[in-house]
Parts: sequence; C-alpha cells; structure tokens
Amino acid sequence: MQLKTIILLLFLANTCLAQRPNYQVGDTLKVFTLGGLKLREGIGLSSKVIGSMKLGSKVVVLDHFEAAQKHFQTIEGFSGHWIQVQYDTLIGYAFDGFLSALPLPNTTPVKREIRKRTLEELEEYNRYRGQPMYWALDKYIKTEFQTICDPVEYHNGMIGESEESLVIQKITMDFTRIGHGGLEGYSLELLMPNIRFSEIKNLIILLAKGSEIDNEIFEEVKTNLKNLSEQNWYRQEILDLELFGISLKKYPNDKTPPKWSIEFGCGTN
Repeated sequence: MQLKTIILLLFLANTCLAQRPNYQVGDTLKVFTLGGLKLREGIGLSSKVIGSMKLGSKVVVLDHFEAAQKHFQTIEGFSGHWIQVQYDTLIGYAFDGFLSALPLPNTTPVKREIRKRTLEELEEYNRYRGQPMYWALDKYIKTEFQTICDPVEYHNGMIGESEESLVIQKITMDFTRIGHGGLEGYSLELLMPNIRFSEIKNLIILLAKGSEIDNEIFEEVKTNLKNLSEQNWYRQEILDLELFGISLKKYPNDKTPPKWSIEFGCGTN
C-alpha cells in the first residue's frame, strides 16, 4: 500500500473517531446555529428542502447511521454527519454539525445606551473590547448548569506579580468550571468532555452574539472559528485583543475522543 493511501486512511479514521456522535437514537437535539437549519428529503445540500428550523428548534434523532463516512461533510467550516430526524410531524435529514444537546445561550444582547464618547473614553473602551463575552460565559454557566459540589481552591502562596489562584468546580453534564486568577488578569474556563468540535464552535458564536461586543469583533470571532482545525494540537487562539482573549484547549486521551475546553481571559492593565 502506498504511503499516501496509508496517510489518507489514518486521517479518515481519526476524523471519524473525533466526529462520532455523542448522542443516541431517540435523543432530542436542538438547532444550535444562528441561521437556523434546513430539514431535507435526503442526504446532502442538493437534496430537496422539506422544512426550515429556527435556532432552538428541537428534533428527535431517528438514525445516526453509526457515523458512516459517506454521511460525513464539512459545511462552512463545520464538520458533522447527516442524520435522520423528526421535526414536528416531518421526517427527514439534518446536518448534525449544527445540532446539539447543550443548553442554548441567550443570544439577545443587553441594550446599551448609545451616547457620544470623548476620545479618552473611546481609547479606554477599545482596550476592554471583547470582555463582555467573559460575562456572557459566566452567566451561561450559572444559569444553565447546576453545581455538583463545593468549589476547590488552590493558591500558589506567593505575593506579588507571580501570585496565582485556581478555583475548580464540577457542574452538571460532567463539565468543570475553572476560574484562573492573578494580578495581571483572570480567566474563566469551561471543560467539556464528550462534546463534538462543531458544538464548541457554535457555542462560542452564540455566546458572542448574546454579549455586548460590537459587530466587528463578532465577525472576527466567526471567521476565526470557521478556519479552526480540529486536528491542531493542544491550544488554539480564537481571539487576541489587548485585554481580552479566547482560546480553545484540547486535552487528548488515547482511548476516547479528546476533552475540549474554552477559556475566556481578561487582562487588568
């Protein structure tokens, strides 16, 4: 067997492993993308549309075809499988790259008072652009998940610029909330085992939409996420502003799909 063929087979095997469903026949999933999702008569984008589903619409999984490779596709940077579902009274096929069992974040931004800012105020505002996404993630965790146990706190015992703290707490869905703190900034991390890569991307987009960030940053987040690769190792930067950043971490495991976490970090000066 030629080397190119071996490499291709290994790539396909890894892709199938990473993309395998984290749901079962009979489970209820929600449309997890801002633009909604089409229900189709058959498999693929060329198949006839028989229904349109808005964000948050629920479908029941009828068959996921054991994640067959022929059902696998990447659409607009999101990878997944075509599966058979029931939506209301309709039965058809939907792309699971835009479906999830995760709680749906609030995508309606809080209305802000629009007023003319001085040059100094604009400069200060621009330094903290993006930080509303931190509070959106914090609210999402507190609103949609329940705590399983009391938080565990760690401190390195140092005083000064190297002082750091860590607060870890288990929450429902076997997720973990991790708070990082230090004199130069703080961050919030959500560790999520058994989550598909497409779900991570859509979750970040929905959180961004529900925060108070401006449209320029929102579009940058969407573009960077579409170009994000599941095959990259350990840590990827999604957004890197002066005093705010978003990163995606992958915790590999030889026997199971990787655990993903998203971290929203804020600088203080």
